[in-house]
Amino acid sequence: MHLLLNRNQAGASVFSLVPLRIGSGVTFTLHASLELDEEETALLQHYQLAKAPLVLSDPIDDLKQSFRPAMLLGFLAFVGSWILVSFGVATGIGIVVTLIMTAVYFKTLREQIIVSELLAGGRKFRCDSIVSLIEKEAYLEHICGFLRQVLESAKHWHDREAIPILPLSKEEAKQVVLRHRG
Repeated sequence: MHLLLNRNQAGASVFSLVPLRIGSGVTFTLHASLELDEEETALLQHYQLAKAPLVLSDPIDDLKQSFRPAMLLGFLAFVGSWILVSFGVATGIGIVVTLIMTAVYFKTLREQIIVSELLAGGRKFRCDSIVSLIEKEAYLEHICGFLRQVLESAKHWHDREAIPILPLSKEEAKQVVLRHRG
């Protein structure tokens, strides 16, 4: 398994819709994809792991994060349309812009990563700083390491495994229970 990373940057602009930014600065894009060998591909297909989430995120939180800037753009579209046309038309335009931009922001800002996204052409991540670019690279490397270990263990999923569970002393057992309770 190889994690392929391509870095790029977008020049400074006064205004950018995705992500909604006002002011100058550089936005970095990180394109991440996975390259698997034949055995890994066979395991992925056999256990249908391509559809599995590699990273879960709360879709409600992602939607809230996406809706806020989209609502601002919808409001601006409403005001601009109201000045040019009627209130009714402006309301419709504002709602449509809000819905479309929520979908755009949701796709851009969501944290959930599905294995197939990294396999089928990869996925782009937007980073606002060099530090966030490096953090995202390290994070992707870390989580892809987990996928690699799952594929390695999947080779033996049909084998029966006996794992000995050794008894602890009375005090050790008490500490384990107390530690995991809180």
